[in-house]
Amino acid sequence: MARLLESGADQIYQVADSFRERCFLRDESLLFDNAPVWRADILDRLHKSFVATPDEGDRNFIDKFKDQIGQAGQDVIRLAAEVLCIYFLFPSSVGGARKRQVVNEVLGWAGDTLPEKHVVSTAFSNGIGSGGQGYNTRRPFEIAFLIDLAIAWKRLPAEEQAKVATDPWRFQALADGMEDAESKQLRHMLLHLLFPGSFERIASGNHKRRVIKAFSGLVESEPENEDRAILAVRGDLEKLLPERQLDFYRSPLREAWYDDGEGASEAAPLDIIQHKKQIVLYGPPGTGKTFRAKKLAERIIRSAALSQMGPARYFQSQPTVAAAIQDNVHRLQLHPAYSYEDFIRALHISNGGGTEYRAGYLPQLIEDIERQPRAERLPHVLILDEMNRTDLSRMLGECFSLLEDRNQTIELPARDRDGAAMKLRIPDDLFVIGTMNLIDQSIEQIDFALRRRFLWLLCPFDAEALIGAAEANWRNLGSDLDWDRIEPDFRKLATAASALNRDIHDSPLLGAQYEIGHTYLLDVVVFLHNFLGFRPTRKQNYLWNKKGEALEPVVQVWNLSLRPLLEQYLAGLDATARNTELDRLSKVFLKPTVSE
Repeated sequence: MARLLESGADQIYQVADSFRERCFLRDESLLFDNAPVWRADILDRLHKSFVATPDEGDRNFIDKFKDQIGQAGQDVIRLAAEVLCIYFLFPSSVGGARKRQVVNEVLGWAGDTLPEKHVVSTAFSNGIGSGGQGYNTRRPFEIAFLIDLAIAWKRLPAEEQAKVATDPWRFQALADGMEDAESKQLRHMLLHLLFPGSFERIASGNHKRRVIKAFSGLVESEPENEDRAILAVRGDLEKLLPERQLDFYRSPLREAWYDDGEGASEAAPLDIIQHKKQIVLYGPPGTGKTFRAKKLAERIIRSAALSQMGPARYFQSQPTVAAAIQDNVHRLQLHPAYSYEDFIRALHISNGGGTEYRAGYLPQLIEDIERQPRAERLPHVLILDEMNRTDLSRMLGECFSLLEDRNQTIELPARDRDGAAMKLRIPDDLFVIGTMNLIDQSIEQIDFALRRRFLWLLCPFDAEALIGAAEANWRNLGSDLDWDRIEPDFRKLATAASALNRDIHDSPLLGAQYEIGHTYLLDVVVFLHNFLGFRPTRKQNYLWNKKGEALEPVVQVWNLSLRPLLEQYLAGLDATARNTELDRLSKVFLKPTVSE
C-alpha cells in the first residue's frame, strides 16, 4: 500500500475521507456544521466569479482572489476557503503556518475563522509530499481544476456518485475527463488522498513516467494507464523486498529513479547525458553545480545497475552498487595551470636520462577502467570541476574529436618508452560532467566546435533548494523552535533573493552571470540561531519585522556575504556609481515586496 505511515499523515487522510463524505456525497461543509456549502448552485457561483472570469494581472493571488470572490457572499467565500483547504492538504512544501494564514485570510472576508483545534488545522502541520515551487505558481489553474471536478461530480446521479466514491478507477476516469487534467498536480494528489491503496503519493506525471521507465523490467508492455502500471510495479517490488515498507521517495527505491536536478530543465539531466555522454552544468556561483554533478554521477551508475542487473539483483547488490558509486566517480579540479600535458600526455625525463612520453590523467584513467571487461562493469563518470578555468580546447587535445566518436581509436603524436605509438580511445561507458561558473568565463568564449560536443544545462538560483537546505541546516542545529514556525520567513527570504536576482539580471552594470546563488544565503540559518538565543521566545517575525523590513540575521547576510560579493563584481566602477548601485540593490533585498 502506498499510504504514508509517518506521524501526522493519518489526520490528512482523515480530512480527505471527510471531504469525500461530507462535501462530495452530502453537499455539506468541510469546516462548519449545518452549512451545506458544497451545493451545485454555490459551486456554479464560485465558478462564475473565479474560473469564468480569471484575473491575469500581476498582483498577488490573495489580492486578486479577494476582488473575485470577496463580495460574493458567505457561502461562496466559505466554499472558496474549503477549496483552498483541499489544495493545501497534500503538499509538504508549504508550512502549516502559511496554510492556516491563507485560509484564515479568505475566511475572514466572511467573518469566519479556522478553529485552531479543527482537524483541518491540525492536518496542515504535515504533508504527504512536496508540490514543488510550480504548485504555488500555478495555483489558480489547480484550484480551477478542483472546482470543475466538483461541478462534474455534482452532475452525476446519486447512485453513480456512490459507485465512483468507492472505485479508484472510476474516480480516476472522472478526474481525467477535466480539461488538461494530467498536467494538474492536484489531480495526482486527490487520487492518492482518496485512494491511497491504489495510487502512489506522487504528484507529478513526469515522476510517474520516470518510475515506470526505471522499473521497466517489471512492466510487461507500454502501459495505457500509468497508475495501474505503477501499482503492478509496487506489487512486484513488495515481493522482492517483503521486509521493507516501500516508498518511491525513500531508500532504496528513490535512488533508482529520482533525479534531483530535473526542476531546472524541461528534461532531466540523466536523460540528457544518457543521450550525449557529456554535459556541462553552468550558471552563477553558489548554485550547487558540483553537488548536482555528484548526484547526477550517482544516478548514472544506479540507472545502469538497475538496467543491467534487473530489479531483483539490483536490490540484492546494494553494497556492490554503493562501491561502484564510490570508485567509479572521478572528480578533477581544473585550474589555470592544468594543461594538455597533465591530461593527455607529456614529455618526461626517463630513468636513463633521456626523454620519453608518458600518458596523462585521461589515458591512465581509461586504462584502469578497461581492466574490467565491458559487460561486467558499471559506468564511470569524470567530473571536470570549474572547467572554464583552464584552456579547455588545448587541454582536451586529440580527445576533442573522440568525445563524439566513442570507441574509435586515434594515434597520438608521441611514442611510449618502448617506441610504440601511443593510442587513445574513449569508451562509451565513460560519462563526462563539466561545471562552469558564468562569472569566470562567458559561454560565448568557449570554442563553438567544443560547445557542440557537450549539452548545456543552466543551474540558476533555486528558491526551493534554498528552503530545503535551510530546513536541513536548521534541524541539524537542534533548535527548540519548530521549522514550521520559521518557514514562512525563509520563504520571504527566497522571495527577496529572487527579487534581488531579477534586478541584478536587468542591471546595466551587472547582468545574468552575476546573479546570487542560493548557497550564499545559507549563513542566515546560523545567524538566526544566534539571534534567537538558546531558548527562543519569539512567536513571529524571525527574519522580517511587521513592516516587511529585514531583521538582524538577514542584515548580517547582506553585510557579510552578499554586499562584499557585489562590491567585487562592481570593482571596475567609480566609487559613486558602485555605491549607488549597491544601495539600490540593498533596498530590493532588505525590504522585499512579498507576493503569493
